[in-house]
Parts: sequence; structure tokens; C-alpha cells
Amino acid sequence: MKYLKKYTFFLEANELEGTDDVKSVAEDPGLDAETKKIQLNALQDAQNVLKEFQAKRQQMENIFNDQKIANDSELEQKLLSTVYNSKKENRQRNKYLKEFESILRQERRKKALQTAISKDEDRIKKTNDDINRLNDENNMEVTPDRSSQIKLSLDRNKKKLVELRDNIQKNKTMLNRDILNWQKKREDFKKDMKDEEERIKKLASKI
Repeated sequence: MKYLKKYTFFLEANELEGTDDVKSVAEDPGLDAETKKIQLNALQDAQNVLKEFQAKRQQMENIFNDQKIANDSELEQKLLSTVYNSKKENRQRNKYLKEFESILRQERRKKALQTAISKDEDRIKKTNDDINRLNDENNMEVTPDRSSQIKLSLDRNKKKLVELRDNIQKNKTMLNRDILNWQKKREDFKKDMKDEEERIKKLASKI
């Protein structure tokens, strides 16, 4: 009986090891078709987002360069109606246009800081001229009342001079920081757009 049991195990082992009844998993045409459909939809979505950005990029630049748009509120309204097709929520807007808008906003702020610095520098020149004129007048023979008025005006101008210099320094510090951030963001965006175009080409070649 013991030998019979061993012989049975021997036959079963040989049957398993020597069999050629090997099969692969059957293909699933439905799954393949579904996968291809998903890939095609992903490609079309990516192409549409990129095409929309390319079509509206110049339009957005023109809005930011429009001198008639005086503040952020007017800018947002123009972008909303012209570029974003009245889509108020950020998640509904084209991701590339949003990123490009961020770069243009940084550039707009950079220009605003440069303008503010230039205006304050002009005011420093004018204030210095006023101080020199008041000093010249004070050196002349003037009445006590006039001398008191000159002194008061000098004090106000000197105080204004300090405020202007402090403001210029503050704006220059912000400008230097903003320029570095703006340059990095612009270069990163260029690289991201190039990478996305390559990704879309590769995806299209596989379908």
C-alpha cells in the first residue's frame, strides 16, 4: 500500500512537469478598445488646451499692454470677458493661460515699480531744488515772519526728502527680488510648454 501511494505521487508529478497544456491569458478586445479610447481622449484634451492657449496668448498680451486699463479690477474684467469666456472659477480656466497671466502680472508689477522709482527720483530733484531756493532766500534779509515760514517749509521739504529716499530704497529692493522671480517663472514656463508639446507628439505617435 505504501509503495502504491508513492507510485501515484510519482505519476502525478511527472504529469504536471511534462505537460504541454500551457495557455496564455486570452486577449480582451473590449479592454484594448477602451484603453485606446482613453488615450485618444487624453490626447484630444491636451491638444485642445494647448491650441486654446496658442490662440489666446497674443490676445492676453494685448490686454496687459493696453494703457487704458488702469487697475487690477479693470484688468480682471477684461480678461474674464475676452480671454476666459466668462469662466469665473480658476479650475475652469485654461491652465496655460492662467500660468501665462501670472507671468504677465509679475511683469506689470515690475513696470509699476520702475515707474514709481522714476517718479520719486524726479521728486527728489524737485525737492532739492526747493530746499536750495529756500536756503538762498533765507540768507537774504527777510522779516522774522518770513524767516519762520521759510524754516517751516524747509523742515517739511527735508522730511519729504527722507520719505522719498526710503520709498525708493524699498521699491528697489522689491524690484530686484521681483525681477529674479519673474525671470525664473518665465524660463520655467517656456520649458514646461516645450515639454508639453513633446509629450503630446509622443502620445500621438503611440495611438
